[in-house]
Amino acid sequence: MKKVKIKSKIKKNKSLELIARVIIKRSSKILLCKNIERGIYYLPGGHVEFGDSLEKTIYKEMNEELGFKKTDITNISFKSHLEQVFMQEGEKHHELNMIYTAEIPGDINIESKEEHISFDWID
Repeated sequence: MKKVKIKSKIKKNKSLELIARVIIKRSSKILLCKNIERGIYYLPGGHVEFGDSLEKTIYKEMNEELGFKKTDITNISFKSHLEQVFMQEGEKHHELNMIYTAEIPGDINIESKEEHISFDWID
């Protein structure tokens, strides 16, 4: 009997991406992160690594993206969640965004520490 190889079109490494996002307000404005290459805006934050808590991820991402210290971020509170399934560069993505609110000092400097992103206060 001849063996037949079957090729699957399903990629094996697909998974749900868990992301911690933060709403930071200053007066009537919200701080948004912009992906410079793609020109898209989103709430600051990032992917939760296996074994990290959502709160730890918020502190880590705010430090990496903006240089904030843990003591700069206060009153972290869960707000809501947003599930998204979308296509990007021909690949299907599935994200679960856990959205928090937090406060930062009014005089803290907002400057990206990563070249591929920038930050804007949006009404």
